[in-house]
Amino acid sequence: MNEWKITVMGDWGREDALLAEADVIAGGRRLLETLSPEFRAERVELIASSLMEDLRTLLKRAERENVVLLASGDPLYYGIGGTIARLAGSEHLRVIPCVTAFQKLFAALGRPWNGASLFSLHGEKGNLPWRRILNASTAVVYGDNFRTASGIAAELTARFPEASARPAAIGSELGTERSRIVSGTLAELAECDAPALSVLVLFPSESAPGIPLGLPDEEYEHQNRMITHPEVRAVVLSKLQLRRGVLWDLGAGSGSVGMEAAGICPGLSVCSVEKDPFRARQIRNNAEKQGVDSLKVFERDIADVLEELPSPDRIFIGGGSGNLEKVFARLKPGGILVATAVLVESCARLTSLLSEHRRELLSLNISRSERIPGDQNLWKAENPILIAVFEKEGNWRR
Repeated sequence: MNEWKITVMGDWGREDALLAEADVIAGGRRLLETLSPEFRAERVELIASSLMEDLRTLLKRAERENVVLLASGDPLYYGIGGTIARLAGSEHLRVIPCVTAFQKLFAALGRPWNGASLFSLHGEKGNLPWRRILNASTAVVYGDNFRTASGIAAELTARFPEASARPAAIGSELGTERSRIVSGTLAELAECDAPALSVLVLFPSESAPGIPLGLPDEEYEHQNRMITHPEVRAVVLSKLQLRRGVLWDLGAGSGSVGMEAAGICPGLSVCSVEKDPFRARQIRNNAEKQGVDSLKVFERDIADVLEELPSPDRIFIGGGSGNLEKVFARLKPGGILVATAVLVESCARLTSLLSEHRRELLSLNISRSERIPGDQNLWKAENPILIAVFEKEGNWRR
């Protein structure tokens, strides 16, 4: 077995011997400029536009030469170490880690960071997961050129104004001579114009947006009442018994079920399938508004997209039984499928299919009070909702 390795160094202050023995030292210009000129190795500047090609070249050289890559902080935390591990395999990787930027920030502030939730928006163009960030007791958020720490603070306060007074801090260019730390409220930090290399920390507060379960219909864009109403949403989510994995939300409408599932279950990826272009656009708008970053919209007919979707652990079908058997066939062993129906014909079909896999069949009847003349109220019943719960036999990690 070839035992060659490539070394990735986040801390080279105590590792001069490795650098002295290197044939090639690679890294960004800023890091290369910090090296002592006494090292004999060839210097290779890594440029973002050709990074992957350059790394593959360095890996080939590492099979016969001693190659060292310079990094900052811990190279395995959203750093170049993870990229090298994917390209070469962990057996060919040697990592010399250093403390990360957020650890330096907590150390400078003299505050413990155990229990902190870490979020990286570095290189991410998707939705800001503002609910998950604000629901964390202590949150650490990495930004980049497009979303700086102060810009993220501004987005958070715009999404949830009640968080404006939450205590926070921003650390910029930590570990360099230009290191700067600013503390204040989230609203104050939104005005401080932090540079790209910055980290935002939110400290504990009583103000949090809560978990999005059974939000009012008005919170979502929807067309012609094509939305699973809050009470039905809550029951459906309870029957799905969510866990990490993949959820299909088929005939998604407004996307509310998938979005609230993602909100209450970290590590859940949601595939929302909706063939109507207008409703698909509404799903994307709703996901952006609610801060859901783990949902992907498939603007296709359900039958046409089934083979393209990742195998699901959970499935929700709103409004009927079409494709039920084909959909169930894709469900992983131990998985759960929940389907709803309103029309008499749809209910009849739903009760006749997959009976050997059906674990529960229930009807949800909701009545709301409605004011009538004479300052009185009358119960007004909504259409009953049939809910069918199916389970595929197999190992189910509860």
